[in-house]
Amino acid sequence: MWGHLKNQCKKYSHNDKRQKVLSFEKTLDFGDSLKAVQFNQSACRQKLCEMIVIDELPFNHVEGQGFKSFCTVMQPKFVMPSRMTVKRDVVKLYFYEMAKLKKELTVAGQRVSLTTDCWTSCQQIPYLCLTAHWIDCNWCLKKRILSFVQIPNHKGDSIAKLIESCLQTWGIEKVYTITLDNASANDVAVGIIKRRVNGWNGVVLDGDYMHVRCAAHIINLIVDSGLKEMHESICAIRNAIRYIRLSTARLEKFAMCVSKEKIEFKGKLILDCSIRWNSTYKMLHVALKCQKAFERYEEEDDKYIVHFQEDEGGKKKVGPPSTLDWNNARIFVNFLQSFYDVTLKFSATNSVSVNCFYNEICELHNQLNQLNESDDILLSKMVSNMKLKFDKYWGNPENINLLMFLAIVLDPRYKMGYVKFSLKFFYDAQTVTRVTLLIEQTLNRLYVVYGGGLKPKDNASDESAKFNAAGSSHQRRTFLSNFIKH
Repeated sequence: MWGHLKNQCKKYSHNDKRQKVLSFEKTLDFGDSLKAVQFNQSACRQKLCEMIVIDELPFNHVEGQGFKSFCTVMQPKFVMPSRMTVKRDVVKLYFYEMAKLKKELTVAGQRVSLTTDCWTSCQQIPYLCLTAHWIDCNWCLKKRILSFVQIPNHKGDSIAKLIESCLQTWGIEKVYTITLDNASANDVAVGIIKRRVNGWNGVVLDGDYMHVRCAAHIINLIVDSGLKEMHESICAIRNAIRYIRLSTARLEKFAMCVSKEKIEFKGKLILDCSIRWNSTYKMLHVALKCQKAFERYEEEDDKYIVHFQEDEGGKKKVGPPSTLDWNNARIFVNFLQSFYDVTLKFSATNSVSVNCFYNEICELHNQLNQLNESDDILLSKMVSNMKLKFDKYWGNPENINLLMFLAIVLDPRYKMGYVKFSLKFFYDAQTVTRVTLLIEQTLNRLYVVYGGGLKPKDNASDESAKFNAAGSSHQRRTFLSNFIKH
């Protein structure tokens, strides 16, 4: 019958649009499942549009000969849209997704925390990016970029206007916190936003704790102040890496040196960005693994030493790295390992990090206090500069946003006992009493806001007598270990 229909009965059309075919569909719970599917031109166009957006493809990708040929073989029934049609579909998809996200941000009634950053591109164009963070009805942490736009300048009023406009566009009224870096213009911007949102009745505690200073940015400032003492050693290693990376032949020769020295290293040399200390840390971390390979390369490449003897702008190039430079780099990497780990924790986007903030700050504070008395002159000078910067932002606990303390109090692993213990460990009794009182009053105020009906206490209970400052140790987790003993 099929042979008759296919070869002889030409008038019979066997392409029934209602005909379904069996196909395997991916599922989260049970793997692949067999399902009857039917060709749908609209659904295919929608997925094509999503592919263009997700993979960041140009609109004319659909007019490419190879892509057309592939789609013809894969599904002959699919009518390929033009690039202008795809453009219109993308715009429709944008407004559809915008409406869906706007509903999610406003209907559930949850508060939204914002993070924003401003920078200037290599084309000298200033940009602003605003990201929203919230917890949905299923207690899942979510984030979405709400705005990525050019700004006229980096002044506070310009930043505030764009943030306010974005909030109005998305219908967001309940703003909990805004996290920014420590530029003075951001202080002005937050002050303006606070007044605006206060008028919408969308803030908590009159916006007293809306402004959160970016902890990762503060750590960046702290470490940069210590890098100044190791500038020449870092430059020597950076220049050596730059020389080797300039040529494929040099990279191949360096790889041979790594192999001859029996170094188990399969990666590539990293060249840092001088304004980002974590990239400098990673550059030195990788270079230290290959120290013997650098020393062997110096013997096998005659032009290596000559390169550093040449003048650069009237100055002799720093390098090649000496034994002292490698020792300094090793001290630097070992010391900053903890800062690097803390930065990764603070920069996490798929997990809550506020409850680990104060604990990590205490660990860094304790480490700086210990190493400030080190017999190593270089390390002592580096830590001294870093401690000055640390004290500027976190030396006074009253300069820290109280919400960071409340996150520790609400964490069942620590509670109020840990806060009092840590405050007594670093500060005098008057500071401990004053900060403890502020924390308890703020906690009671929040309880009232969220419908608890509890009136704030007039006097904070003094439980700090239960905790005694413990002696210091040179272990990374000494501070927390001392608390656990209590």
